[in-house]
Parts: sequence; C-alpha cells; structure tokens
Amino acid sequence: MNRRRRIFGTFGLAAALAVTSAACSSGSGDGVALTGAGSTFAQPMYATWSKAFLGVESGAKINYQAIGSGGGVQQFTAKSVAFGATDVPLQTEEISALKGAAYIEFPTVLGAVTVVYHTTGVPNGLNLDGTTLADIFLGKVTKWNDPEITALNSGVSLPATPIQTVHRADESGTTAVFTGWLAKQSSTWSSQIGAGKSVQWSGGTSANGNDGVAAGVSQGEGTIGYVSYDFAVTAHLTFASMKAPSGQFVAPSTASISAAGGGLQFPITPTTNILDSTTTGAYPIASTTYVLIYKDQTDEKVAQTLVDFWTWALTKGQASATSVNYAPLPSNIATQSLQQVASITANGKAVKASSKV
Repeated sequence: MNRRRRIFGTFGLAAALAVTSAACSSGSGDGVALTGAGSTFAQPMYATWSKAFLGVESGAKINYQAIGSGGGVQQFTAKSVAFGATDVPLQTEEISALKGAAYIEFPTVLGAVTVVYHTTGVPNGLNLDGTTLADIFLGKVTKWNDPEITALNSGVSLPATPIQTVHRADESGTTAVFTGWLAKQSSTWSSQIGAGKSVQWSGGTSANGNDGVAAGVSQGEGTIGYVSYDFAVTAHLTFASMKAPSGQFVAPSTASISAAGGGLQFPITPTTNILDSTTTGAYPIASTTYVLIYKDQTDEKVAQTLVDFWTWALTKGQASATSVNYAPLPSNIATQSLQQVASITANGKAVKASSKV
C-alpha cells in the first residue's frame, strides 16, 4: 500500500465555521445557538445562508464544523450536534446505527464534483470520460499526452508531463460521489477500488477537505484531483468537461447542474443520486447535499430554530444558491424537503415555522 502525504489546504479550510440559524419555541424570539457538522461540500452555501439569516433572527447562530460527511454522520449518530450534513444519503449500516430513532433526511441544494487539474500546456475544458479518468486514478494513464486522453481531444497538443493524482484523506461525501460515478463507468474501478466515503487508492497524494485537494492541485505541476464545483470556481482552478450518457462533453456550471437535478426524487434512500442524468446539457457528476435531523426534539427553542432556519433556507434562501456556485433545488423537491422539516416536533408537539420566515 502506498504511503500518502497529507497536504493541508490554503483555501480557507475551517475546522469550525461560526454561522447562523433560527427562532425560538414560541416563533417570536431571535433563536438559539446550534451546532452542526459534516459536509465540506456544503460549507460555503451554509455560511452564506446563515449570514443572511442574521437579518431575520439576529440571535440565531450556528457553529458549523466542516469535518466531512463521514464525521457529520458520526456526530449526528452520537447526538452531539443539532444536525448532520452529508453529501450521500445514509447507508443501511448507518441507519441501523441510529437504533430506530426517528429522523428526517432532506436535500438542501444542488452541486457537482468537478475534475480539476494544474498542468502547463493543458487547456481549460479538457475532455475526459469515466473510463479514462478511472485509468488515471488507477495509475494506468501516467502522462498527459497518453493516447487515452488525446483520443478524446482531437487537435489539442498535450505535454508529456507526468500525472500526479490528489484525493481526499478524510471520509468524504465528495469522494463517495466521485468514486460512485467511476464505479459506474469502469468495471475495473468497480472491482479494484469500489465506491465509498473512503477507499483504498492505488496511489497519489492525500489532502483533507475540498480546499486541501484544491491546494494540492494548484500547488503542484501535472496534478489532477476532484473538488466540489464551488471550490473549483473560487480557487480559480481549470476543470474538465465530462462525457455524459449522450456522448456530449459537458462542463460544470450552475445551468448544467440544474439540468441534472430533475432526476432527484423522494423518498431519499441509500442509493439516491443524480449521477449520469440523461437530460440534455446535464453535467454527469452532479450531486446534492443532505441534512439529518432527529424528528422529535427535547428542547423547544432548538426545535424552533431548526424549523425556522431550514424553512427559510428551502424557500427564500434558494435564490442565493447561484451566487456561490450551487444550483437551487427543483421546486417540487424543495416542497418535499419543506414537508420533512414541518414534521419536526418538540416533546411530541408540532413546531410551526415563525412568521418571520
């Protein structure tokens, strides 16, 4: 097994991000402090929403710990946070670990996993497909001018620079989405590596968080990795256009991510995803991110805060998604997510959203 060197990001990796959330048990207060943990993929969106929500309920604050989806599920299971955040739905064994506790799981926004690279002489928008990308991370394609890559990029002169892969070191929903897509594209990948929040990579360099991978890619030469679309844009990284089921090469954008969102459906199950949408113009490695909340809360003010903040985020908050390089949920999915939030109770009593939201 190859030894892995950890690279710590320079793009604002925050172990804990103080942000905001909403309302008291009577629906007339300014909220209480909450702690959430999980997805780094969702961090910029939640920070934006929370800051804006301060103007609605000034006392509501969240300490959001962007520790990765795996950590978010663990903290949620341990009941040490008010909500967990994950980029992949709870898996069967994770549901079993909840020991029958009633919970809700709902998508909050759409995003994408973007293939980013930093190599002199390789232009932005390089065409890649799943098989070739799998072979790169398997160590079979080792130079940027390998025939597998040049065959997808007719007329483009590519350098013989060695390829250096960068992947996540922590348990990551972004990794689960990325490896899940590769497993669908490549039978070799499926049998040798598989899919999950953490896998046994064939080689390469590891880094914590999306921003750690972004740093590892940008600071190297000949590097390639995967990050959420918002990190790719804010870090000014070059990224690939990926081959969709139609045969078209599609670049990630808020429009192509939105196109993929039409395939999202309730109920959310362990296999729910929006990968390889057949909608014209849909980016093939699109994803959503989910929030986990226990249905019956014991603290009425915490329950009210949860209901108010997520009600606001799923309605008025959706309008700000594109400003931070996400895409809003399809309206029918946002409505169903709101129905999940409306099922939260406090000591068995229904909790209605405050009139402020």
